[in-house]
Amino acid sequence: MLARLLRTDESPLFSRGAWDELPDAELPTPPLREGLGSAHLPVTTKVPLAQAYFDQGLRLLHMGWGAEARRAFAEASRQDPSLAMAWWGLALARGAGGRFAADRAEAIRKALALCEGATDLEQRYIVAASLLADKGPSNGRHAFVREMESLIDCHPEDPEARLLLAGFLMDGYEADGRPCAGQPYAQVLLRELLRTHPHHEGVHLAWVTSMLGSRRPKEALDSALRLLSLGARVSPYLVGAGRLLMRLGHTEQARTALQLAIEADDAWVAEQSLPVNAAPLAAEAMRLLVSVCAEAGQYREGQIWARRLRNRVEVAGDSQAMLLATCTLASLHLRFGFWRAAAELHAEPSADAPPAERGLLEGLRRYTRGLSALEAGRLVEAERACESLDAMHGPLNEERRAESHLLCPRDVARLVEVAADELRGALDARRGDPARAEATLIRAVRLERRLRAAGPAPFSRPARETLARVRMRFGREEKALELAEEFAAERPGSGHARFLVAEARVALGRLPEAVSDFTAFLECWREADPHLPELQRARAFMAGRGRHLRVVSSEMAVDEGPMLLRARKRVSG
Repeated sequence: MLARLLRTDESPLFSRGAWDELPDAELPTPPLREGLGSAHLPVTTKVPLAQAYFDQGLRLLHMGWGAEARRAFAEASRQDPSLAMAWWGLALARGAGGRFAADRAEAIRKALALCEGATDLEQRYIVAASLLADKGPSNGRHAFVREMESLIDCHPEDPEARLLLAGFLMDGYEADGRPCAGQPYAQVLLRELLRTHPHHEGVHLAWVTSMLGSRRPKEALDSALRLLSLGARVSPYLVGAGRLLMRLGHTEQARTALQLAIEADDAWVAEQSLPVNAAPLAAEAMRLLVSVCAEAGQYREGQIWARRLRNRVEVAGDSQAMLLATCTLASLHLRFGFWRAAAELHAEPSADAPPAERGLLEGLRRYTRGLSALEAGRLVEAERACESLDAMHGPLNEERRAESHLLCPRDVARLVEVAADELRGALDARRGDPARAEATLIRAVRLERRLRAAGPAPFSRPARETLARVRMRFGREEKALELAEEFAAERPGSGHARFLVAEARVALGRLPEAVSDFTAFLECWREADPHLPELQRARAFMAGRGRHLRVVSSEMAVDEGPMLLRARKRVSG
């Protein structure tokens, strides 16, 4: 999808791809592959291999697999040096940003020079792409959309143009759930394509992606299952399906999809004798598997995937990838309340590491140390951690992003700010100041909702969970329940969210309803590690039908009850 290439929709693990520095003419020849989809656009060539490689590049472009699409388009240009549309593909597959602006400009210049003998359809594609190459995806947006609309009006029989336009327009959703500009238009195009071209794999992937952040993700379930059932295993299709299945709470199916994606990428890398950073989504699938394990209460298995990810990126020698892999493992420890394990993770940035990488690592260190101090009752030390985090996000906001590095300092600044507010809110509650704690945590929730998907994943605890527990502690159980139910509705497969709802019901004395909520939690965690304290607490409640846990708010610390804290120490010890 063009949105994935031209506007980074998610934080990439590796700062450099396998062939980023190679010019188009030197890219290695890829094999022609089956199972990439059915996309086809007739182009002006008398060389069958040129047409075949062009179609392969188009299919990869629909997936957002830019590096491999470049290889296919480059081979199409070698098979037929006069094929203008091969250079069109090379211009789009290079992605956005100033780093490759000269390459994009050169490719589109060649396409324009060769397009005189091409069809009207091809010429319109090339003119539209030239507007993006000249002005970039932001400044050239309106002109590109208008040119593509004109193309679609003149050639309504061509589904690829509608799919490319929909892929470009997908902007996701705002923090309050409203669609961003272009999102409803993209969905209208995709609904029509689903009706007219129900067997087009690229359409199903785009539909899954477009509905992922909506309030109606279930509408894309059939498309996700179709991608999962394809005979050929291609990681972009599998990860797309896995993401939607995670969103809907279908944990086991999501796990299957993500594991198949890793296997598909590993097989492809081995077959082609390529470096691990050439695999498009294996590392991302591992990160998602860590999240799946965290929500399912599988702490030990989550550690296995997190360490597999670290071992994988060590081979590539990419400092950004190593840092993000370390953050993935630290976030897993934090999700289960093991602050000290997270604080003891060591990773040293290189001497020439950019400010964003240094800031992310230092922010994680200060936050985890602050949590450890808070758990031990060292409130002065926790206050110092809050102050040091507060001092970080201002300078990070002022840093400029370097084109040679993908991690943005402002994205890191936002994460640090959320972590600082979450920690300070917990500290204020521990000091017995509920009004200040709630105000700080509400701000953290709002900031958390505004984090960009293209930035790194948050390393702090979910601010809504901390806020709900603070409300339970200070007698605002109804508000805590509202927040917990909202959280569980957004993440139906999350055992942590289900557990929070159950705890809020207990705090309100609604024990029959709490039985139902704890049952749902135990179903989410049916394969969980048996010694986790939440599991023991839920089973104790179910065994006594509420007699043992009748009053939660008087027991609870800001973040967890003493029983949970003691149990965690036993598990981590």
